Amino acid sequence: MTAWNTAGKSLSLKGGDGTTPVRVVRGVEENYMDRLGDDPDIVTLVLPWLRSRSNWSSLSDFCNVLYQHYYEWTADDVLCSWIETPGVIKAQYDVLYRRTCTRNINKTARAQPLRPLFVNAKPEKTKHDDPTLYPDYFYTGTPSYVFYVHIHRDAIVTALGDVITASTKLVLDTCSQDVIPTLPLGGKLSEIPCYDELYVITQYWGSAFFHRMTEVVPRLVLCLKFLNDHPQVRILAPEVGGRLAELLGIIGLDKSRLVAGVVRAKIVYQPRSTACGHANVQESQVLSQLYRDYIERTFPHQPRNRLILIRRSGSRRFSEQKAIEEVVERAARDFNLTYTLFIDNPTPSLNDTMMMFHSAVMIVAPVGAGESNMFFSQPGTFVLEGVCNLPHVNLCFQRLAHILAHHWHGVTSRGGCEGVVDVSAAAIDDAVRSHLRLYKTERSVSTM
Repeated sequence: MTAWNTAGKSLSLKGGDGTTPVRVVRGVEENYMDRLGDDPDIVTLVLPWLRSRSNWSSLSDFCNVLYQHYYEWTADDVLCSWIETPGVIKAQYDVLYRRTCTRNINKTARAQPLRPLFVNAKPEKTKHDDPTLYPDYFYTGTPSYVFYVHIHRDAIVTALGDVITASTKLVLDTCSQDVIPTLPLGGKLSEIPCYDELYVITQYWGSAFFHRMTEVVPRLVLCLKFLNDHPQVRILAPEVGGRLAELLGIIGLDKSRLVAGVVRAKIVYQPRSTACGHANVQESQVLSQLYRDYIERTFPHQPRNRLILIRRSGSRRFSEQKAIEEVVERAARDFNLTYTLFIDNPTPSLNDTMMMFHSAVMIVAPVGAGESNMFFSQPGTFVLEGVCNLPHVNLCFQRLAHILAHHWHGVTSRGGCEGVVDVSAAAIDDAVRSHLRLYKTERSVSTM
């Protein structure tokens, strides 16, 4: 990718008076790229899927995905029953997983290829009577592209990351779907900061921990060389400081390039978005590898021997937190692991967090943003999650764990979500020990 020559160009947008509407093209539409084909101000660069797209297997693919081996995700009987029964969960997990769910934790022991479903599937919808949402090819082949970037000429970008050219507002698939076909700030261009070149990563809820980690930062990584080669390109983000600035420094980008809010630019680079709670495979894998490379070259070597329990102090905390802490600490001792309690008030420094999760064998947590730290963990980490009860079932961390080549097991709350995750200490103890027996066996085999 090379920067466009914008010398002598100036912004000239229809709708500059704030009243003339532009057409809205939505990234959730299957044919949205075709609709962009007649717009002279938008060019799309694609990274095509290499080699065969049918009968694909990650086991022999070293081009399109970073990891070759993955592990079956599992869940308790309650969650599996919900997934296997149409319409029970609002999200369409029954259609997505074709009403199959694995209850036996031991099934996660053997490595397997990544199913094409995980590189094809869109966020789970709530309309259970539409079979076209997950067509058959989602399960048998791969998408056309690994990654793509839309390049806009003379554009305004909203605070949510939507891009408006002379005739089109492109709204990619994120947690927001702002389809209002007029310019922001009443169309007063003189009040909007202008840059020569701009790269967009901002998304709705982008300042929240999970969304920052899983949806915002990953949009940078497949264009890192381009961004490093062109330091004049500013980066439109949901914030210009804080943890986001720290994370950018880790992957080699200067925080001074960050801008926020409504802006305009002569050239706008709009990379593939991250759908709401739906981590992209390639970007997530590359980002995790970048983090782990940084940890290994920056900090003293840490043995991988930690059992981490995440304690939430607000909503979605374990109702039996004290008892769960006791059984997890006892299990760590029984399996000769270092027990570590990760708290969110105060949250540890980024350096401490990275070292902690990089050395994890297992992460135990109620569903929540702290699980996003599995980005720092080594592939094959066991993630045990207390999952919310109906109607709040959300398997975003199940997807993230699976595509990062971790093990994941869900234990369902008996009720109470979003206030508390009501999982018994006995259920946690049983799942922890089942996983650790697998880990012990795995370690024994690897040292033979």
